[in-house]
Amino acid sequence: MVEVSLALVVAGLMSWAAFSGYETVSAQQDIERGRAEALQLQTTLRAFALRNARLPCPDASSTGDGGYESQTAGVCSAGNQVGWFPYVSVGLERPAPGLRARYAVFRSSAAPDADLAVATERTLDTAGDATFRDANDLIAGLNNASRMATDTARPYLTGDGGAAGAIDCAGNAVMPVAYWVVVPLKDRDDNGDRLDPPHTAASPCAASPSAPVRFGTDDVVVAESPAQLAGWLRRSLP
Repeated sequence: MVEVSLALVVAGLMSWAAFSGYETVSAQQDIERGRAEALQLQTTLRAFALRNARLPCPDASSTGDGGYESQTAGVCSAGNQVGWFPYVSVGLERPAPGLRARYAVFRSSAAPDADLAVATERTLDTAGDATFRDANDLIAGLNNASRMATDTARPYLTGDGGAAGAIDCAGNAVMPVAYWVVVPLKDRDDNGDRLDPPHTAASPCAASPSAPVRFGTDDVVVAESPAQLAGWLRRSLP
């Protein structure tokens, strides 16, 4: 009986170790898939910006079922800066509910030349010119946005729990961004919402992309500052 008991204990420990290892591998695979998706969305955003001289407008619907930019008369609706990623508008297939990314873009009603979701002429070209409302105009808009102070009413990043400081949207607003994308994976904090802290559906705040996966959250974030996106656009121009 003692030998049988010992065998059962050993078998139980081995099973627990195998299951724990499986959970760890499965969680890592989810994170890698999330990172791959986030990078795909970033690549799509950049291509859209290069082609359209603006960043896409968020899908402001409650569930993201449409997948389209929320516009009024063909222009990004006033005040629309945080919503769902507009998959269909940028040429991607819309994922299932619960797997859709949140998306925020830098808007400014006070400084229209820094509104990155609106294509406008900023370099004094005239209609008909080959460079009228092209990527150079978006670069000018990004330069305007980069000179504006961090404002928690516009999309921004908080810390990473390390060199960038605490992950605290209220107390540690680190930098404004041209855009951020949050890809939610699992409901780690078990509140019925795949978005994990510090992310919420309405907040313009996202954790730094360098934040490590933490207990209670596995959201994957990609973002670029106005200066970073402007640099990429300059390098990509013919």
